[in-house]
Amino acid sequence: TMNDYIETINDEGKKEKLEVLASFHLDDVEYAVLRYPDADEGMIYRVERDENDMPLFMMIEDDDELNEVIEIYEGMADEII
Repeated sequence: TMNDYIETINDEGKKEKLEVLASFHLDDVEYAVLRYPDADEGMIYRVERDENDMPLFMMIEDDDELNEVIEIYEGMADEII
């Protein structure tokens, strides 16, 4: 299967290409699992949309939220395998 890639601008203003491992919704909130090309595993981000409906990938600051999302993602991964 072809994996999806997105281009983002990092903090230094450089373009980065990230692999989209998964995206899913939880309680009307969209999440995406992204992986840098040289990374072993992905990171989960909350997806928010700007006024042009372009995705903004936000770090999840809340540990409870992050743990819940990781649990759901791992459960999804188990079902896929």
